[in-house]
Amino acid sequence: MSVLVSELAMEAQINVLGSMLIDSEVVGPLLHRLTAEDFIEGRYRNIFLAVKRLQSQGKEPDPLLVNDALGGNYREILAGLMECTPTSANAMEYAAVLHRAALQYHLSELGEQLAAAAASSLDEARTVADKITSLACEKPGVRITDLRQCYEEFLDRHAEGKKPAYFTWGISALDERIYVEPGDFTVLGGYPSAGKTALALQMSFHIAEQKRVGYFYYENNDKKLFDRLVALKAKVSFGKIKRFDLQEEDFEQIVAVQNALTAPALEFVDASGMTAADVRAMALSRRYELVVVDYLQKIPSSRGRRGLSDFERVSEVSGDLQNLGRQTGTAVLALSQLSRPKAGGVQEPGMHAFRQSGQIEQDADVALLLYKEAGKDQKTARVLKIGKNKEGEANLAMRMYFDGDTQSFSRVFPAPEKQEKPRRKAQVSFWEGWKELPDDGDNPFPEE
Repeated sequence: MSVLVSELAMEAQINVLGSMLIDSEVVGPLLHRLTAEDFIEGRYRNIFLAVKRLQSQGKEPDPLLVNDALGGNYREILAGLMECTPTSANAMEYAAVLHRAALQYHLSELGEQLAAAAASSLDEARTVADKITSLACEKPGVRITDLRQCYEEFLDRHAEGKKPAYFTWGISALDERIYVEPGDFTVLGGYPSAGKTALALQMSFHIAEQKRVGYFYYENNDKKLFDRLVALKAKVSFGKIKRFDLQEEDFEQIVAVQNALTAPALEFVDASGMTAADVRAMALSRRYELVVVDYLQKIPSSRGRRGLSDFERVSEVSGDLQNLGRQTGTAVLALSQLSRPKAGGVQEPGMHAFRQSGQIEQDADVALLLYKEAGKDQKTARVLKIGKNKEGEANLAMRMYFDGDTQSFSRVFPAPEKQEKPRRKAQVSFWEGWKELPDDGDNPFPEE
């Protein structure tokens, strides 16, 4: 191995670890980008593994905790790393340099082993050559399984009887039909003013009672979003909140739900100007289990990819959000605008209606469509349709009631009524025979 590569790897190790110690927000992205094998110096590898353990335990890996995790013998080393790294701004560049240098280092070692093995045994030489090929083609996070492994794992999963931790949305009929797991990409599409944000907030609040949720907003702000949650949870008039016209009894209701309103692990992130890569880095650093993006068409293209058409930009963003889930195991719920129907046209949207890109339809594991039902009260009547469902039935819909004064959605049973002969064949079927949810006072989608 050349002296230059060795010095480069040593310097990169110092800068990467120093960045982790001075800036907790880069820890998640760096842990995803690197492995212990990238650290060729034993003591630096130990520090990296200690940071990784602390992060997995939900602890912020500050120098004191890292030193304690290493037996208290690394104080001077950690201080030196921090002193040599004045900024974490280039942390990901340091990681890229380190990964390349480590790869060169390991290939150089294997090259020496190959030369020695070739002089004595062809079989040993082939074994080393296979390692070189594997290392040269190595991609972090790649999982390869043959059919026998898949079969054995299938039997183990079902013998244990432990169901996957599917996400629940607070709507029993929906929970029974879509199976969203960590890493899946779900899209909630809707026409303007259909209530996408209100529904997404209600779902996010429900999920945040069990999981860490990051709500990335490109419009509105945290105050406006929280106003909606107060109206939702305290059942206080949203209009009174916006007019600053709350009365004593309203404040009493808000105080009464303080714990329920503030306990969920839901964080609002001002995403103005953030690219999909920025969202990914933030999601990893904050350890979110669900990322909500409000909304997809507002995300700018990647840096260095300016000048793209809207179609190209939205297609790129959709693919990036899908990769965020696939590569990190973080579930993604992205809100998306639907193209307005032509005047006098059919209001019921299909998968082709996603604005500016058909790529969204292809990338999504689940696509939900929210729209106002034709011929009904346009202020309150909504339809939630499963437009795409990779793991189950699609093209099903349920009627919803939207109460703008409390910013809440609830389920509505379709009442029998005499209807005119339809002008066209129905494109969706409405779910019948629903089971009532238990009235425990905490149901985010109560029956009407």
